[in-house]
Amino acid sequence: MNCSEKINNYIDEHTDDMLRDLKGLMQINSAAQLGADSLPFGKGSAQALEYIRRLAENIGMQTENFENYVVTADFGSGAPALGILAHVDVVPQGEGWTKPCFDLTLENGRVYGRGAIDDKGPAVASLYAVKAIKELGIPLKSSVRYIFGGGEELGCEDIEYYSSKNKLPECVITPDGEFPIVNAEKGMAHITAKKQFTGDTAIIAKITCKGAVNAVPAKAQATLCGCSAGDVYKAIEAAKTSAEFTVTESGGVVEIISHGKSAHGSRPQLGVNALTALVKVLGILGIKECAVLSNLFPFEETDGASLGINFSDEVSGSTTLAFTVCEMNEDGCEISLDCRFPVSRTVNEVVGGIEKVLSASGYEITHKQTMEAHHVDENTPFIDALKRAYERVTGEKARCVCETGVTYAHTMPQGVAFGAMEQGEDCNMHSADEYIEIKQLKKVAEIYANAIIEICKTEGNI
Repeated sequence: MNCSEKINNYIDEHTDDMLRDLKGLMQINSAAQLGADSLPFGKGSAQALEYIRRLAENIGMQTENFENYVVTADFGSGAPALGILAHVDVVPQGEGWTKPCFDLTLENGRVYGRGAIDDKGPAVASLYAVKAIKELGIPLKSSVRYIFGGGEELGCEDIEYYSSKNKLPECVITPDGEFPIVNAEKGMAHITAKKQFTGDTAIIAKITCKGAVNAVPAKAQATLCGCSAGDVYKAIEAAKTSAEFTVTESGGVVEIISHGKSAHGSRPQLGVNALTALVKVLGILGIKECAVLSNLFPFEETDGASLGINFSDEVSGSTTLAFTVCEMNEDGCEISLDCRFPVSRTVNEVVGGIEKVLSASGYEITHKQTMEAHHVDENTPFIDALKRAYERVTGEKARCVCETGVTYAHTMPQGVAFGAMEQGEDCNMHSADEYIEIKQLKKVAEIYANAIIEICKTEGNI
């Protein structure tokens, strides 16, 4: 029996243990929030970091907590030849769950719960790669360093803090993307803009759609006066959206709730945007500002064409744009957008184009968080080692692909995402009933064990 077969058998025999350890982590509500002092991303994030630290320590790894920004866990001797980055914070619960959000539910071969795929499930599975290597007595020439972050969903300040004080391994992988190998990641822009209403602007709508800027909203609501429920139903019918609506009327006030389907902000085509559906209906009702917003962000348009930024290239495909947050009242309107753009374009080109169109409609950008696109040369020994590990476990040809999301690897010259989803798979990331297949968890553990051995091996290939 060769080394890879031994690892496969070990993971099979210890799947229940892996699920038990994952359950404990998923029961922690680690939705990141800006904190202070010793809790930079809140109490839940710190609790999750401590949980994963103890789990790594129990495996026999050397661990350290860096002021609740990150936890590191080292295995092997010598300088780390490989870094594995994962995060234990999650996005908020959101709407539409049919199973407990902050727990692990097993059903039909799947693990359900917040963090199942992003990123608690893959984080624990990747640790079981080390557990298998250690307990099978497989020697390594150099060490591997895990870095678990507590604030990835807030913009990766956790890794920025750590890397400002510590050198990262030259080669870095993260189980926070897709298999086979993500060597290119689109650029990203999160934008917030405001518009103040003048005294003569007739506003009869109050809109509320709060949530994560990087999640397509599954719910948006508005309160109206000066119209009837019947008027609203006619507008809903005319809008012809795939969203569903709840309409109630009391004392001359009509409340509309739009129900869609959430999706990761980098993959808006997988969701049904409740917010763009709502503003389309309100625009048809004659609410001027909603007609403006509906023209800027048409329902089902996900490539930014109406803002003039529908760029594309062969390596990374097309721009995606999601209108995700809106607060409107009699004083003004504040909106937030999630944009991902091809590797052939720059932040200045994309944000400049957005700003020009928004400015023409009276909006001023008040905040932006941006990252340039990321691309790692495929023709390196590092990528070759990852390809061998993937092919050994799956029997399938490995290839490099582009990802729409932004991972920890984004700012690292030799950093790539390596799993955990299959390309094009929809595991309800950032949505209700997030899940990962149990067989996929096992696959992550097996592939990562093979990758660690390939890069930190003693002599020859396994």
